[in-house]
Parts: sequence; C-alpha cells; structure tokens
Amino acid sequence: MGFSSVLGQLLATLIFCAVRATATAAFTNSFADVTSGSSVSLTWDSVPSQYYPLCITAQVIDKTGDGFSANAYRANITTGASGTSYSWSGIPFPLRLIPGGLYQLELRPISPVAGEVPVLAKSPFFGISDPGNEAQPDGPAESGGGGRSDDSSGISKPVAIGVGVAIGVPSIAGTLFIVWYLRKRHRKAAAEKRRLKRSDFVIS
Repeated sequence: MGFSSVLGQLLATLIFCAVRATATAAFTNSFADVTSGSSVSLTWDSVPSQYYPLCITAQVIDKTGDGFSANAYRANITTGASGTSYSWSGIPFPLRLIPGGLYQLELRPISPVAGEVPVLAKSPFFGISDPGNEAQPDGPAESGGGGRSDDSSGISKPVAIGVGVAIGVPSIAGTLFIVWYLRKRHRKAAAEKRRLKRSDFVIS
C-alpha cells in the first residue's frame, strides 16, 4: 500500500474521530454484505425513553483521488425512531452510492439532554456494494406509507449529496497539521533516498 493510500485512510479516520462522541449503546447489526437498494432492519441496544424521539444519521467518507484528503457527507435517515429498531429502505438513501465509500450510522436524541446531544450508538464503518442490475434510484421505492415520511429531518436531498460535513476549525487545523507533517516526512525521506543514490554513483 502506497504512502498516499495510507494517508488517505488516516485522514478519513481523523475526520470522524474529530467529531465522534462516546456511544452509550451499540447497533446490533453486522453490516456485512449490505447492497444498494436493499432494506435492513436496524437494531440497537435499548436506550432510556428520555432520549426519544431518536434520530438516525447516515454518513459517508469519500476519499479523493489525490490521496491526501477526503469528503464527508451526512443526512438523517429518520428523526422519529423509538424503541430498538427501524427499517432502513432504499439503502443508502438519502445519501448516494459512492463506490469504495465508507459508511457509518449514528443514533442520537433529537433534542439536547442535560445540555448536549450525545451519540447513543455508532455503527462500525461498512461498505455498500452495487448489485449492478439497474441504476440506483434517487430514493427508496414507495412502500404504501411504511417507508420514509421524515421531511422534518431538516436536510434536503441536494444538501445531503452535495455539501460536506462541517467538522469545526480545531478539527480542520489538527487534520491540516497532520497532513503537513506527514508530507514533510515523505519529502524528507525522498530527498534522503536521492542523496544516497547520488552517493552510490560517486563511489562507484
């Protein structure tokens, strides 16, 4: 694996580490073999009813071609969940399918509790494969009222697709410092390698 690939994965992890909070529960799904356009019954550990209603947010990291940065997008799947389950249909709606993208779900209360909005559950990163049968629709198929009616999410489809996550000035500064430091080390190692090559040429 090249230096650019390693750095790209590091940046992708840093973006979400910079904004993550300690989860008090966990999704109980395996998130293995998730395919575009399918439906998954999301399940999670029980949380106190004081956190109801619950918001489930989907987010995806899209690593850029230069290997030194990544774009992150997020949108609410629902803002009215309760209990310990919710059916997510038309995956990855309301996000779009990004080949090679790293997806993740978060469970939070809609309203602040004790002055903050904690992360109640966070899924591992997972991929979404394209079955290749047909182009992905703009959204899930109509399901007779059993699907998604959460227009109150406050995030429209164009925003979910086209706008990156705001991760805050401190997070950006920390990420830029790490990128600068790693690139500096890479240039230093390359210069040392060229110096050694020139030294070998003179000796021979």
